[in-house]
Amino acid sequence: MVYYIEYVFAENFFIDFILLFITGKLIKKMIIYRRLIIASVIGALYVILTAYIDRDFMTYFIVKFSVSILMIMVAYDSKGIIANVRVILCFYITSLIMVGIITALYYLDYDKLTIDAIVFSIFVGYAALHFFFKEIKARIDKNNYMRSVNIGIGNESKVLRAYIDTGNELADPMTGKPVIVVNIDSIRNILGDDLYNEILCFYNNKASNYENLLSMNDKNDKIKLRIVKYNTISSIGEKMVCIVPDNVEISDDDKNSINADAIIGIYPKKISQKDDYDALLFKKLLEWEREIHNEYVKSC
Repeated sequence: MVYYIEYVFAENFFIDFILLFITGKLIKKMIIYRRLIIASVIGALYVILTAYIDRDFMTYFIVKFSVSILMIMVAYDSKGIIANVRVILCFYITSLIMVGIITALYYLDYDKLTIDAIVFSIFVGYAALHFFFKEIKARIDKNNYMRSVNIGIGNESKVLRAYIDTGNELADPMTGKPVIVVNIDSIRNILGDDLYNEILCFYNNKASNYENLLSMNDKNDKIKLRIVKYNTISSIGEKMVCIVPDNVEISDDDKNSINADAIIGIYPKKISQKDDYDALLFKKLLEWEREIHNEYVKSC
């Protein structure tokens, strides 16, 4: 079989350029086409030199890996080890997926691989990788918004997994304190069975007078109850049963903690369908954490 140098060069240049381009798009790098062209030329020249020199060392993994690193460094001038490792991993994941799709098309098309099939595999691979990286980013973002909440009332306490809901701006109209929305089942040990059942009855019978519920304050001197009204997209004047805790401590995965001056809003249903958290924190918490972080930086 005869191979034409210009054809081999063009084919490898095109594939390397697309791989580098997709890598940049996936990790949100600035695309500088001149750098991508130079990097793709390096990759295509390596293939031609490997064929002409015809030495085993040219096909060693360390040589191939070094050439690919050179291409990535030329294409994207990343600062820092972590940034470079991120680009390298993305490039190799992209390459492996593309090779897998092209190989599958090769066997499905009866050992005939056309340019159309290669282009098709590139688009399919990009779509798959875009979805993959989007899911990973969503999971990372969600994890960054997860916190641990320790609620203390009297001698009882409960530690909950909570999520910062940037749409939660609910506040107590009397004090202005933000509201942490908590699933009722997660704090049943704090409420006790009588109050737990009374709150559920309140939510099940919206038309009932909530004076009976508030009368529970006289029976239980540990728990202070109040009703907070709020509006949703679909309704106006909804009522939420709230309790005033003795203390609320919110901490992140790095063990940074805040003593939050907030009240607890009780929700009768699950907060998360996946059961990965039991409470919704408020948007204002992000401002508090930012202020504390800035104070810490200044003190250093």
